[in-house]
Amino acid sequence: MSITVATVADALIEFILSLLRDPEAVEEFEADPAAALGSRGLSQVRAEDVCAVAPVIAERPAVVVAADPNPDPPSPSVNPVVREIQNIVNNLTIDDRDTIVDQSVNQNIWAAGDVTQTFDNEAVVGSGDGSIAAGDDVDIDQTEDNSTNVNAGENVNVGNDTTTTVTAGSNNQQTDTSTTTDSSTATTTTGSGNDSSTTTTAESSYNDSATTYQETAVDTESTTVYESTDTVIDETGSDDF
Repeated sequence: MSITVATVADALIEFILSLLRDPEAVEEFEADPAAALGSRGLSQVRAEDVCAVAPVIAERPAVVVAADPNPDPPSPSVNPVVREIQNIVNNLTIDDRDTIVDQSVNQNIWAAGDVTQTFDNEAVVGSGDGSIAAGDDVDIDQTEDNSTNVNAGENVNVGNDTTTTVTAGSNNQQTDTSTTTDSSTATTTTGSGNDSSTTTTAESSYNDSATTYQETAVDTESTTVYESTDTVIDETGSDDF
């Protein structure tokens, strides 16, 4: 009896989906992979077959990426088929939460004549994450404001790291590199070189003047004539008249 390719693929898909649904089936597979595959008629599958059906499994409506992958996954098998199946089981899961609403009526009626029965059943169902059930139209505002308003009289630091550095002294250094050369000449003078003094002793005034009067008498006119002579005395010893 031969197994067609389509049948092998379908059997492999259902086997992997069973592992996603049942944690106990996963434990059995990890304990004895060959026995688990053989019981499903998958002893001859190859790693390429598992890789081929992986996208088909991931696109199933109930299959989602695991929110919390197995934090302690089993060690990868040396068997490439088992390793590829482990990779799928560790990263995908099934979120199958179907809601079934059954409004059927099961009853037995016995009547001698015609029977008219009216059913008016209504069901408002909210199913799934974030679903809302209502009897009429619903308007939803899902606006989320995560802003923060801060009112302050002065500056405000929000979530900022502030570093304050205090310096005790100035970091500026002043260095005097100027050079002073003394080219002056020291001179010692015992006496003033500009002194010039003359000592003059005058026994009498330079401006002394003497007047000599000579009187001549003339009898005829009875006139008195006075003749005067000014004499200048020069201290050098010569007289000029």
